Amino acid sequence: MNYKLSVFAGITLILTIALGCSPSKQELAAKKIRASEVCLAKGDTLNCLLHLDSIVKRYPEAVTELHNAIEISNRIYGAQLAKQRENLAKANILIAVLIKEFKPEKGEFEKYTNYIPNRQVFDKSWARSFVQVTLNEKGDLTLASNYIGESWLDHTSFRIIGDRFEVKTDSVSLDNVNNHHSDFTPSKWEKVTFRGANADQVIAMIAANWDKKLKAVFKGKGKTTYIMWLEDYDKKAFKSSYELSKAFKVKSEAEKLIPILEKKIKS
Repeated sequence: MNYKLSVFAGITLILTIALGCSPSKQELAAKKIRASEVCLAKGDTLNCLLHLDSIVKRYPEAVTELHNAIEISNRIYGAQLAKQRENLAKANILIAVLIKEFKPEKGEFEKYTNYIPNRQVFDKSWARSFVQVTLNEKGDLTLASNYIGESWLDHTSFRIIGDRFEVKTDSVSLDNVNNHHSDFTPSKWEKVTFRGANADQVIAMIAANWDKKLKAVFKGKGKTTYIMWLEDYDKKAFKSSYELSKAFKVKSEAEKLIPILEKKIKS
C-alpha cells in the first residue's frame, strides 16, 4: 500500500511540475499577438488576422491580450474599410463623367442595363463596317465586328494591327448564334460577337492604343479578307468603355465589401 501511495504521489508531483512549466493562456495569447505584429510589419494582413482571430476563439479568458487583438483587428479592418469607401467614391465620380458618352439600353428580359457608345448606336452606324464595343452595368465587356458590303464576306474573326503589336480574336463559326447575317438588298450585313478573356484582351489593346493608327483585318471565307482603319471616334469609344468597365467593377466590389468590413469592426 505504501508503495502504491508513493507511486501516486510521484505521478502527482510530476504532473504538477509539468503543468507549472506549461505556458499559460495569457502567454500563448501574447505569443499570437507577437506573431501577428510580425506579419503586419511584413504587410501580410491575411495571416496577421488569422493569428488575431485564433486568440478570440482559443483564449477568450486572456482579457488583456484579447483586447489588444481586437484593437489591432479593428485598425486593419478600419483601414480596409476606408480604402473601399475611397474606391467607391472615386468610381462613382468616374462613372458620372463617362456615362454621358453612352446610351443605356435594357431589353424586356435582360437583367442588366447595357451601355453603347453614342457614336456606335445603330442609327449612326447601320450603314458602315466597324469594330464595336459595349458593356453592361456589371462591367462585362462585349466585342463585335460589323461588316456591310455588296457580297458576303462570311467572316469569323478579325485582327487588330498596330505599329508594334497585333492581336487576334477567337474564331466564331458561321453556324454559331453569335455570327449573324442579314440581307439588306443590295447590301449584305454581318455581325460577329465575341466575349470572354480573349475579347477583353483585344478591347484592352485597342483602348491602350486609342490615340494611334490601328488597322482591322476581317478574316472571311478561304483567303478573303476585309481591311479597314479604325475611326478616331471608335477608338475613343474603346478607351471610354474600358475605363467605364473598370469603374463599374470597382464600384461593385466596394459595395460588396463595405458592409462586410463594417460588421467585422468590433466596438
